[in-house]
Amino acid sequence: MLNSAPKNSNYHQGNFIPTHTQKVLKLNSQGGVYYRSSWELKIMTWLDANDKIVKWGSECITIPYQLTHYDKGDIRIKSHNYYPDFYYEIEQGEGITKKVIAEVKPMKEYKMVLSLQEKKLQVPDSKSSIKKLKNFEYDLKMAQKNSEKWKTMIKYCEKKGWNFIIITEDHLKRFNL
Repeated sequence: MLNSAPKNSNYHQGNFIPTHTQKVLKLNSQGGVYYRSSWELKIMTWLDANDKIVKWGSECITIPYQLTHYDKGDIRIKSHNYYPDFYYEIEQGEGITKKVIAEVKPMKEYKMVLSLQEKKLQVPDSKSSIKKLKNFEYDLKMAQKNSEKWKTMIKYCEKKGWNFIIITEDHLKRFNL
């Protein structure tokens, strides 16, 4: 993936052209960085404008991880690659620079991962519609995938002394982004 051109017309997507290109780790062939949502665009704008940000990039790091797949009674472990949404370095003062990996997710998806990890999922009852059950199944698969990616990322960041954060719409509102 590595910041390839977005192709999903259901979301606000495009090419962000930064003012401070010297801070961007890798620009695309159009001199920008692709974003896949309005939330990512807000974060890119903040990263570009913030004087404390030394370097930043989008989908510029590849982290391999494994995911268990259940298919018609078979259990398979497959290798995948995770491209976190953002990497940035921010000056903390006194010569200290913090390195951060950030993933942008809706609060609903973040809470689903927490519920899965804490074994507190609210499973729809047997009287639920087929559509509701299929949506739950999809949400559960995404939560499992995100949980595995994030566990891998937390271990990766701990080894490097970096921070891993999840940014939701609540954070964007709180910081007026």
